[in-house]
Order: sequence, then C-alpha cells, then structure tokens
Amino acid sequence: MNLENKGYMEQGMDLKRLVLVLGKKLWLLLAAAVLGAVLGGFTYKIVTNITNGEPEYRASADYYISFFDDGADYYNAYTWDGILRDDPIVDYALTLLPEEITKDMVKTAVSGEMLGDYRILTVHVNAETKEKADMIAKAYEKSLWHFGQEIELLDEVALWSQDEAVPFEKNTKTLNAAFLGALIALLLSAFVLLFYYVLEDAVYVERDAKERFGLPVYGLLTKNKDELQHQMFVNNMEYVFGDDIIPTWSGEQIPSMKDFEQLRTEERLLVDIPWGRNNCRQIERVLGQLQIQGIKVDGIVITEADDKFVKSYYAVERVRK
Repeated sequence: MNLENKGYMEQGMDLKRLVLVLGKKLWLLLAAAVLGAVLGGFTYKIVTNITNGEPEYRASADYYISFFDDGADYYNAYTWDGILRDDPIVDYALTLLPEEITKDMVKTAVSGEMLGDYRILTVHVNAETKEKADMIAKAYEKSLWHFGQEIELLDEVALWSQDEAVPFEKNTKTLNAAFLGALIALLLSAFVLLFYYVLEDAVYVERDAKERFGLPVYGLLTKNKDELQHQMFVNNMEYVFGDDIIPTWSGEQIPSMKDFEQLRTEERLLVDIPWGRNNCRQIERVLGQLQIQGIKVDGIVITEADDKFVKSYYAVERVRK
C-alpha cells in the first residue's frame, strides 16, 4: 500500500469526470450570472445617480444648412460644435433671453453634431429645467438663422425640426454594466467551481482510489444496485478469493483497540469507500492506522455510487448494446 502515490498527484485532468462531477452544479453559474447582472446594473444606477448631480432636460433641433461655393469644406462637424459657442451666435441669442441667463450658461448648455450628412446640423440644449432648455433652443433658432444671413459662405441655416425638452438620460450604459457584472460573476463562479473541483477530496471512479491509495479496486457498487456493476464485483471476488467471505471495514471509521485485535485475526480485509464524499484524507488515516497495527488490506470496494454517473462515465448502456 502506497499512501504517497505520486501517480495520483501527477495524473492528467479527466475531462469526462470533471463534466459529470460539476454537471449538477452548473446551475450555480447561471444563478451567479443573473445575480451579477442585477448587481452590475443596480450598482451602476446607484453610482451614477450619486455622481450625476441635478437632473437635466434636453431640447434638440435639426437645421438644414445651404452653402455657397466651398463653404461645405470649411464648415464640418467639428467646427460647427465650436461655432455654436462662439460670440456671434451666443451674443445674438442672449439678446433674446432673460438677463438671468448668462453667456457662460448658454455656452455650457449648447452642443452640436452632424450625423452623416454635412448639411444637417443637430443642436442640443441641456438645462436643469424644461423651460430653460426650450427658451435657449428658441433663441438659437433665430440666432442661427441670423448667422446664416451674415456669413458669406452660408446661404441659409433653416430649422427643419424642433423637439420640446424632455428629461435627459445621462447614463445609457445600464445594459453594459449588467453584462459586465454577469461576465465577472460567471468567470468568478467558474473559477470557484474549478478550484473546488481541484481541492475536492473524493472518490468518483475506480482510478481515483487505485492511484491515490495504491490498492486494487474490486468493485464499484451503486445505490440502486446496478446489476452489471454488482456482477463485475462478484466475478472479481470469486476469482481472487474463491468462496471465502471477506470482511470489510469502513474507510471513514478509525478502529478502536478492540477492533484492531479482531481485525488482526482476519486473513483478508477489504476497505469500503463511500462514493463522492470529501473524505479521502480521513481514509488515508484509517489505512495508515491499519498498516501500523499490522493489518494487511487486500483492496478497496467503492460503495453508494450514483447510478447515472456510473452509466454516463463508463458508457454502460453503449457497452450493453
């Protein structure tokens, strides 16, 4: 008996065993992903609500720009975003606004973009109230028209559409945050499951016991008394031990002195190991105690194995066909 069997420590990853052992725990990955998505989205909302400050309203308008000569080459998306905050347009708009609205307020509120067509300018006005956003947007309608009349390269800046201000959603990445939370939770839970699998101290297949304890495995008996597994055990026992009745000892139980005395009177002994329990280190202690007490262990029998696991791992149905 070799309790320090290097083969066990050096054996490669049994992927089929891994899939079957962790298969019943895969729902934990789904649960972790759902929980991670909820926490990710919820955390994003809480953090952004704290950092966003006061709510905002946005009024948006589209303007059609008519150019002379090479004006289109000069006025592009970048220059328009800056021009909208230049003095000629801002100052004219201020003449149409109440005195409490300052130049800095207007410059902070207004932004522009061109989405594809260089002739279509979209102007956004963000403000803390709906009334203020609509007021600045109306002033810009007249200011941009005036600007188009004053600049030689421009023929006209005409309003195409104007939307009233609506609450502005600053943070539109909730789904991204939820996806990130789900991904992190999924990867973390997968790592935890794999870490648990590596550290788990259990016997699931005959090779586990043989390579760990260095003893022959005479059989793998299932909870529902699978006939094929039972017959294989009987065949092995009859071939090796004949008609002798071989006593067994539970690998989870350390014998008392009285038990040791009784076991020393036996010529043969099998140790049974419950399937799938996190108990191999305890079994090593029991086997070590039996060895110290001069008791020879002939082999191992694995008991209480899950029938579905055994059939799937050993492809029992395919073998029978």
